[in-house]
Amino acid sequence: MKARAAGVLLTLALAVSGVSAAPPRHASSASPSSEAEHAAQLKYEAERAKDAQEKREAAAGKTQAEGQLHDLHAQLDALAAQQQQAADARSDASKSLRRADGELGQSVRALRDTDAAIAAQKSRLADLQSQQGALAGKLSKQRAELAALVRSAYALGGDEQLKLLLAQDRVVDLARALQYHRYLEADRVRRIRALSGQLQALADLSRQVDAQAAQLATTRQQQAAQLAAVQAQRTQRRQLVATLDAGYRDRAAKMQALGRDADALNGLVKQLAVVMARQPPLPPPPPPPPPIKSPPPKPHATQVASVKPSHPLPTVEPSADRPLPVVAPFTGEPGQFLWPIGGRVLQGFGEGNTGLLIAGHAGQDVRAVADGRVAFANWLKGYGLLVIVDHGHGVMSLYANNDALLKNAGDVVRAGEPLATVGSSGGQGRDALYFEVRLNGKAVDPRGWLRAR
Repeated sequence: MKARAAGVLLTLALAVSGVSAAPPRHASSASPSSEAEHAAQLKYEAERAKDAQEKREAAAGKTQAEGQLHDLHAQLDALAAQQQQAADARSDASKSLRRADGELGQSVRALRDTDAAIAAQKSRLADLQSQQGALAGKLSKQRAELAALVRSAYALGGDEQLKLLLAQDRVVDLARALQYHRYLEADRVRRIRALSGQLQALADLSRQVDAQAAQLATTRQQQAAQLAAVQAQRTQRRQLVATLDAGYRDRAAKMQALGRDADALNGLVKQLAVVMARQPPLPPPPPPPPPIKSPPPKPHATQVASVKPSHPLPTVEPSADRPLPVVAPFTGEPGQFLWPIGGRVLQGFGEGNTGLLIAGHAGQDVRAVADGRVAFANWLKGYGLLVIVDHGHGVMSLYANNDALLKNAGDVVRAGEPLATVGSSGGQGRDALYFEVRLNGKAVDPRGWLRAR
């Protein structure tokens, strides 16, 4: 017994000594997998912190950009108001002309919007009529199929099921005939229901076609009224311009007035240059859209031609949605500008002219010659409804005597994008575009900056 107890004590002593003799576990003895997990966790937390910082910086940058844009609009609007006050103070007649030009510009812009609405309504009407034609064809086919079923049922007479039962000699044939009869009945019911649904759909579609045609007719009546108002306003403006011209004592007095108008424009350009120089660079242009494939001709599309206007179409061009030309970014070098309109040059640079007078017709689109930001879009004495675009590199383009302005100060525009419509605002005697290019505030010959044509 004592020997057994001694053996147990000896075993316990050896176990305790083995535990105490075990070396302590240090960090260096950690497994490689735990070290990798710890490193991955640190990397993940660092990436999260970096992402959060980038989001905070982006939000701050967006807020700053929005604030800068708001300040730009406020400064440009203040400059436009100053020019209007100065022009009105010089002459009550100038105030009357500005009011007439502004009212005409609003009417032309409303007419342009109506033209776009008519184009959209015509497209919608064509789609509805195409759907109507396709549905009518499908309905005709279903009627023919159902008529064939009815004729088959009539040929069997009123006791179809009884005749089928009596005509069979075997039970198998009888079961097959009954099952066939049930299939025919189910198909007949399905076709009748489908035909009823198609009839209802055709009725609904016909109502939509009628409503769209009525809406188109109403919009065309609105267009006719707007066109008449525009023509009347143009007549009134011509009479006002004639009255203003008669008010000058002689040609020298008129030239003196034109000189004051040019001085006002020079002062405006200098002020705008200071404001625009503080603006951030333009955002990069969007990628060009993929080429659009021409859709196949729609059936029954000729039905649209039956809805014809009862008056001549307006002169406003419905071409604002055409694809913009692909143009390399403006680098400040001459010879890169697109032509703002395609007319011939009536008056060149020099001999008292600081720009080009280009022939056009009322309502024709005036397009940006290059990418830029609109610095001014308002009325200016002697220049009428005027758009000034800053292209960077100290270069600005000016588009004067427009009938309607399509952009606002502060807007970013791309080369070829419509800015205004050709007119004769500001007292110009004919529909044409007056176009200037300014380099560091000084008028330069636009031909050197425009592409050869």
